[in-house]
Amino acid sequence: MIKNYELSSNHKLIETEKFQDFSFVLKPTKEEIGLLSSNYNFPFDYLGAILDDYENARFESDRNGNTLLLLQYAAVADNDEIQTFPFVLIATVEHKIIFSLNHEVHLHEKLLDHEFELKKMKHQLIDQIILNMTKDFHVYLENFRKRRNVIEKSISKSTQNDQLLEMIRMQASLVYIQEALDNNLQVLKKFIDELKKDGEDGFADRIFDLYIDTEQARKEARIQSKLLENLRDLFSNIVANNLNIVMKIMTSATFVLGIPAVIFGFYGINVPIPGQTMKWLVWIIIGLTLIICSLVSWALRKKDMM
Repeated sequence: MIKNYELSSNHKLIETEKFQDFSFVLKPTKEEIGLLSSNYNFPFDYLGAILDDYENARFESDRNGNTLLLLQYAAVADNDEIQTFPFVLIATVEHKIIFSLNHEVHLHEKLLDHEFELKKMKHQLIDQIILNMTKDFHVYLENFRKRRNVIEKSISKSTQNDQLLEMIRMQASLVYIQEALDNNLQVLKKFIDELKKDGEDGFADRIFDLYIDTEQARKEARIQSKLLENLRDLFSNIVANNLNIVMKIMTSATFVLGIPAVIFGFYGINVPIPGQTMKWLVWIIIGLTLIICSLVSWALRKKDMM
């Protein structure tokens, strides 16, 4: 799908049929990629790269003066994990911007509400797209902090694997996020150097702010990953300890409950036994059984075995 936009008189993007100032390309076919690459005269793989979810981030410029920024963003995958996928920003030699990705996002809708200046639109579009994509990393990391706090509060009483599986999913997501942020930082650094080389120091400073924001997200992702790793180890120890306590109680209870079975089993044998003609024998047996069980329970509790 290709949607084309041009800058209106009120400084906002409006949709148009022809290729104009900005093109949003979602889940493109090879035919659509070929159409755009031939129209703007840039390599096919500039857009074709997004068809591979595992494409590495990179920065390139071709001999015609077109510039490629291939970065990665975070999104929820089919297995409910947070994974990262590539998105492409192409700045053509004619100062047109192409934004393309292979998974649904609603960023272009936010861009339609933003006001742009004609002379700065190229820079402002690149800035807004990277800024919003970077914000998503912070949103997911904030969500991880909240989920981790919930797990920490309930972990001491847990004997189930649900929380462990939740932490495994979170750690897997953080691995994707860390790797994506590392790659994005390298690309942004190259982009900043290229802007300074072209004398665009003002825009380079703005991209450097995004670089710092990305660096902060990477640091937060590393911290969250380490905290989750420690929490997983603690969780495993607590679950094992809780299970040991349960098994200790069950074993002690089985031992205590075995006493009445032995006593009543002895008096249930089909041979003559002392006192079998006594009227109150059954109550005496029950009373002695309760006393013995109480004494054994007290002894086990005193030794912290129950």
